[in-house]
Amino acid sequence: MDKIPISDSTPRVLPCGWLEHVPCETASLHEKTLEMNEALVLSSLRQHELTQAADIANRRLEAEIVQRMQSEQDALTLTKEISHRVKNNLQIVVALITNEIRRAPAELAQGYIAIEARIAAIAKLYDLISQSSRVETVSVDAYLREIATTMSASLLEPSSGISIQVRSDAIDIEPDRAVPLGLLVNELGTNAIKHAFPGGRGQIVLSAERDGDQIVLTVADDGVGIAVKESSKAPGKHGSDYVAVFVRQLGGTIAVSGSDGPGSGTAVRIRFPSRVAPPPAA
Repeated sequence: MDKIPISDSTPRVLPCGWLEHVPCETASLHEKTLEMNEALVLSSLRQHELTQAADIANRRLEAEIVQRMQSEQDALTLTKEISHRVKNNLQIVVALITNEIRRAPAELAQGYIAIEARIAAIAKLYDLISQSSRVETVSVDAYLREIATTMSASLLEPSSGISIQVRSDAIDIEPDRAVPLGLLVNELGTNAIKHAFPGGRGQIVLSAERDGDQIVLTVADDGVGIAVKESSKAPGKHGSDYVAVFVRQLGGTIAVSGSDGPGSGTAVRIRFPSRVAPPPAA
């Protein structure tokens, strides 16, 4: 074998296999091991950097979520506070009208009573909003019950033989649409109380049900029937112009049913689109 000159000052790269006890395969494996170790170290450093970046991003996201939740809570509290104040102001107006009713002549008192009932219906809506855990929607069932209670208190004597019942599916509606809905129910219910029961006894049913993507609102009575009622007071006549306005605001249609026979009763159905998705099945 040829001898390889060695200099103390100049490092040399020894050729593969120059020593019989250092084969080429071992040297190549050593180099690959060094490369793999270096790659693992770099990968570990990169992983550490990514973990730190993810931690920072998570902390920022958590802070943003907390801030957003606080903002939503503040908005909810403010809306409920405003609704409470509006309700109080409307109740003051109702009290003032009640005072005027006591002093007004009989021919004017009925007009005051109708106005009082309409304002009270709106006040009940804001009362529900101020007490609700959410303000985006209003429970139709709860609102109808509040309206029924208000109508009974303002239009019926304690000894009256007329009762008002509520039957409603679990339906929610937006507050801005609940206003015409409440006024519509109040108008139709008041009309029934005044004209459906000349004998002073009977029942009015306020109901709401979901039919596909529609809501069907019904005000029905078991009174004398629409044909026997005073024609100017029947739904759709000019005595109930407000009804047409409220139905139009809901984007709905109205249908009146009843037969000519006495005691047949009257049912007024308003069908309008539902904007709130139905609750998920249990």
